[in-house]
Amino acid sequence: MFIKSSIIPLIADASSKNAKAFEAAGQAVAELLTAGCIGSACVQQGYLDNFMVQSLSKTCFTILLPMFLGTSIMNTIHKYGFKMSSISIPLIAVTHVLLLYTISRHLMLPLFGFDDDTVQGRAINVCCAFGNAGVLPLIFVEALFRNSHILPRASSIVSMYLVGWSPLFWSFGRKVLLGETVNVQKEKEGQSTLQDKMAFLKPFFPPPVIGVTIGFLLAFSPMVRCLFMRCHESDQKAPLEVVFHSCSNLGRAANPLALLVLTSSLAMGVSSKIDTNTTMTTKNNTTHDNTKDMPSLIRQWLCVSISRFMISPLLMLGILHISHKLQLIRSINDGTDSFLQWFILILEATMPSAQNSVLMLQVAEKRSEASRLARFLFSIYGTAMLPLIVVSTILLGKMPSP
Repeated sequence: MFIKSSIIPLIADASSKNAKAFEAAGQAVAELLTAGCIGSACVQQGYLDNFMVQSLSKTCFTILLPMFLGTSIMNTIHKYGFKMSSISIPLIAVTHVLLLYTISRHLMLPLFGFDDDTVQGRAINVCCAFGNAGVLPLIFVEALFRNSHILPRASSIVSMYLVGWSPLFWSFGRKVLLGETVNVQKEKEGQSTLQDKMAFLKPFFPPPVIGVTIGFLLAFSPMVRCLFMRCHESDQKAPLEVVFHSCSNLGRAANPLALLVLTSSLAMGVSSKIDTNTTMTTKNNTTHDNTKDMPSLIRQWLCVSISRFMISPLLMLGILHISHKLQLIRSINDGTDSFLQWFILILEATMPSAQNSVLMLQVAEKRSEASRLARFLFSIYGTAMLPLIVVSTILLGKMPSP
């Protein structure tokens, strides 16, 4: 009697909740796959070429994405207020990346037989440590919570994660990938001390971080915020409300444009013609026979897949538990806002490798390595679909009822 009245309804309720979570996660992944087909078709039909994709990428990265992130932060602070737990998100992001980088360099690369002093080894290390922290999470979150009131809050958590992740990727990640060291002799002659400092600080403040910072500063002070947004106690229009709405409208184009850039650039990497007689250059400037490269590609895929989709989310889960013990964040069961923090951070840790590493190699005029990395990332993004569905389903099943 007890089983029929108590246990069976609980099991049925849990099964129904997990089924809905699986359906939502599957729908989000299906949208990404469909967008991938559209991007690939545009590339194959010649509607998009490398120059156009780079131009669209620059537009999205330097203009639209900062506007989207900045207005998202302002909307969140205006609606929910500022919470001290939000400050811990960038710190958690940096800690996670550095720990994962250390594990990858000293454990995963030697385990799979890669040298971290080679171009290939450095690329694998960056692929293991840095996930796609901006574009893909924002698109995935929008697909999951499109019709929910929690979407702005979820987007703002992604924004705060980028505050810690983005400067680290464009400074430390770039140096690791390209094997760069600080070399004063290579600096341009006649460059002033101020220019030196600006050049040093520039990688720490990429456009998305600047957008988040501006949005945070404008929204933090109620007096300044009321210049751009309507105050809670007044129905009167803000003097600069038109500026906020213009930036917000432009920012809405960031996610669809970023998705098109992501899918088309990966498709270009797959379709690009590569000289089969060359491989990634080693530190001794030697080449490998193409037949010996096949096992290397499999080992490379295994190394990155295990790091990104197994070690990374487990590591983030451990960091979150420690942060909770230190009272930096609240428990996952402590309301919708706390759940979203845990969900977004674990989702970030499960994302495939950062696609912008290809752009770094292209800018450094390492086009052959960039093409190989793009082809490899296509397989990693395909592999990521299953872990994203599994992780999202498990976490969404724990989502508190509204």
